[in-house]
Amino acid sequence: MVGTLTVTERRRWLDWALDIFDTQVRAVPPGSWAAPTPCGQWDVRALVNHLTVEHLWVPPLLAGLTREDIGTRFDGDQLGDDPGARWTVTARRSRDAWDRPEAWASIPMLSFGPTPADEYAFQLTADLLIHAWDLARAIDASGRLPGDTTSARTVGNNRELVRWVHDSLRRQIDAWRVVGIFATPVSVPDDADEWTRLIALTGRSPHWQPGLDAGQPLDAGQPLDAGQPLDAGQHLDGGQHRG
Repeated sequence: MVGTLTVTERRRWLDWALDIFDTQVRAVPPGSWAAPTPCGQWDVRALVNHLTVEHLWVPPLLAGLTREDIGTRFDGDQLGDDPGARWTVTARRSRDAWDRPEAWASIPMLSFGPTPADEYAFQLTADLLIHAWDLARAIDASGRLPGDTTSARTVGNNRELVRWVHDSLRRQIDAWRVVGIFATPVSVPDDADEWTRLIALTGRSPHWQPGLDAGQPLDAGQPLDAGQPLDAGQHLDGGQHRG
């Protein structure tokens, strides 16, 4: 179980992370869905699809369904012709599922076994926060629309949330590395701020630019956790790579 936060606090952080990722999805410029991201082989569309799939799993998992019950319905690309709209609807349904008080007392069956709902919520929160940075860096590099102020600089500005995710993830990350979910941490100066240290902890270069890490996946392609088998290609960080 992660930290000592109340359900209200955990829900607030999950909502904040959903909001910040949603902000970046809405900022994707037309024609930029194929732009590279810090997540190795994932382009912008693949990254948004990963988070969309992850949150498609939330309502059935919190309702007590298993991977076998759900089957393959969420496999492959789920974004269709309007990726932004698909993400928006999916995120809203995920929020609705977490609105049910009984959801927080549940123990959903994730890919690595039964997991308390508060730990599942932490995994989703951390994945949203970290991938919001990935998406923001990709959008910055591909050219944000004029006047757009939702750059990567704004993703880590909730310092309390960043500190909680960093400290919680740091206590777990060696175990996740053993199963190939995260790459080796990147070295940063001792006086680096907490956000820079969080990004580096996950194996990302805080100074990523397109082409800088070409062919260097950030994580092994499993998430924390879409509820699917770890070898099916998801993660706290999902896809077939380290990201």
